[in-house]
Amino acid sequence: MNILKTAAFAASMTLAAAAPSFADTLKAEGGSAAGLSALVPQLLSKYTTDNHEIRVNVDQTLTRAALKVANGSINMASIPAGAYDKMVKGKGPYKKVSEEAIAASGNVRALFSFLGGHYHPMTYADSGVESWEDIKGKRVFVGPPAGSASGQSMDMIEAITGYKAGEDYEAIKLAWGAANQAFEDGKFDLFMRTGTMGSAAIDQFGSAKQFRILSVPQEVIGTDAWAKYLQVPGRATDVMPAGTYANQVNADEDVLSSAYVMFMGVNKDMSDDVAYQLTKAMFENLDDAHSVNKGLTPLNLGNAFVSQKAKLHPGAIRYYEEAGVEVPAELRPDAS
Repeated sequence: MNILKTAAFAASMTLAAAAPSFADTLKAEGGSAAGLSALVPQLLSKYTTDNHEIRVNVDQTLTRAALKVANGSINMASIPAGAYDKMVKGKGPYKKVSEEAIAASGNVRALFSFLGGHYHPMTYADSGVESWEDIKGKRVFVGPPAGSASGQSMDMIEAITGYKAGEDYEAIKLAWGAANQAFEDGKFDLFMRTGTMGSAAIDQFGSAKQFRILSVPQEVIGTDAWAKYLQVPGRATDVMPAGTYANQVNADEDVLSSAYVMFMGVNKDMSDDVAYQLTKAMFENLDDAHSVNKGLTPLNLGNAFVSQKAKLHPGAIRYYEEAGVEVPAELRPDAS
């Protein structure tokens, strides 16, 4: 059940009467601490110490974070491309406040896109779940309440098996921190855990007993169901190579996984200079970022706009033009 109350949710959508005022201390939010949605704003905090202090709160529900960016209560956040698409349309987690969500989406601007991570459909080796079909009638953690991860998890399961949440399996929704502990305590049979490929935090789940990661069946790729699943902006298919995790019982196999794209979102009223400095700081420190986590390797100037639907901030555009990067006309704020 969606635990967000309509009134409270609508209140968070209310736009500030005056334009947000951005000081040298910036407030940022990221998602699961095991994923790149938390790491990217943390790295920006590291790279911009000469100009700004960035305070990052992680393990946040990023659909809410997008609203906070829109109303100016925080300065920036990692925003799932798919969640923003639903925000623009007033659908999914924004359905009950559709008109307000659509209006709020116009206040969001992007700095750059990045690969947010991969889905890790995890089950302990002794759980009896060895294939997707085995989750019939079982308890499955799909993501946080009202978050985009839960919707993507349920869509993925339906595309692979045809199973529907609430009919063929029990869909469990918890905050990420509570879900981590619940999985270790055996409270659900399949853990649809998001995270960076190769993350030590993922491998840690197998410190007591080994886990299995379910692969997207090869025969599903190319079906109408999978094509429909990938139609949502920000969704992709990727391979996690064999040997990625030491504690994985099927570590000798490549795992076909679903990946997701995010973007660093800011309010449209952030000053051009601040947006410029943040964008420049990220791309001038790519060597360090890539060394910190190999999941950030795809992040480069050539991939800065992957799955991007939000308009770019003028300050970010200024940096791209200085760097000789062609900015698509549809991503400019004055584009219709």
